[in-house]
Amino acid sequence: MNLEILKQAVLDSRDGITISEPRGGANPLIFVNPAFERMTGYAFEEITGIDCRYLQRDDRDQPGIAVIRDSIAAGEYCLATLRNYQRDGTMFWNELSISPIFGDRGDVTHFIGIQKDVTARVLVEQQLIGKNRSLEENAGTLELMAMTDGLTGIHNRRFFDTQLGIQEKIARRNGTALTLILVDVDHFKAFNTHYGHPGGDGVLRAVAHSLNQSFTRSSDFVARYGGEEFAILSIGLSAENAGRFADALCRRIRSLRIPHEGAPGGLLTISAGYAVHTYTDAGQAARLVERADAALYRAKAEGRDRCAGEV
Repeated sequence: MNLEILKQAVLDSRDGITISEPRGGANPLIFVNPAFERMTGYAFEEITGIDCRYLQRDDRDQPGIAVIRDSIAAGEYCLATLRNYQRDGTMFWNELSISPIFGDRGDVTHFIGIQKDVTARVLVEQQLIGKNRSLEENAGTLELMAMTDGLTGIHNRRFFDTQLGIQEKIARRNGTALTLILVDVDHFKAFNTHYGHPGGDGVLRAVAHSLNQSFTRSSDFVARYGGEEFAILSIGLSAENAGRFADALCRRIRSLRIPHEGAPGGLLTISAGYAVHTYTDAGQAARLVERADAALYRAKAEGRDRCAGEV
């Protein structure tokens, strides 16, 4: 198989992928993919060269840790679920599988780790089992809720702000473009006035779901930015493709054919403003937001139900 295809598959994987080397009882990381950075909040530069045991912090009394330690010592495959902690201290449940890679002489040269964030699944399982959870375990639910918009079920502004910094680092290191698309539901106040707040809430959920279903790559995500506004981040889009994607989003929402008597065309629509930037220096994310916001303002000023770009 073409090595470039394999490389792209690893970089676009929704799961965190790590490669480590066994060295004197430790297993320092030599590679992590972008999904691992997004999952943990740690940048590539911060975590390569050290053992990923830092993800458990002081929470070392976990059965899964012993399973992993014994399997690595024996050079065997293992699967364990651990309480891990992101860079900002947020706990998440990590389903970790580790597979040994053997050299020509039969010795283990590397370990491949596959990381899955299974927080939602574990919390549901805990509820079904009906265990009396401690305040510490309940904190996991609160942390998950803190990153999720309660109305629409997608990511919230806090998650977006965290990921914007992470995505900027990834884009800067790889020399790739970072695209931000800001979306605003057209004439939303008029919709609320005519159909009531329950109708408005239903529309926000429908728009959020439709936007969330539009992605094909793990690096893309949508968050509720505030009110009737949504934000979309994507790595690696060219300016031309960003424009096509933003226009497709407008058509996607229009195709829902949600009635809106307060809109000129009688249907619910959105306006989108996008900005594309290839990073060379740190700390430019705020400028990307400003440019996308200016593009959104222009799309609305030009009549809504359209996109505009700042490239």
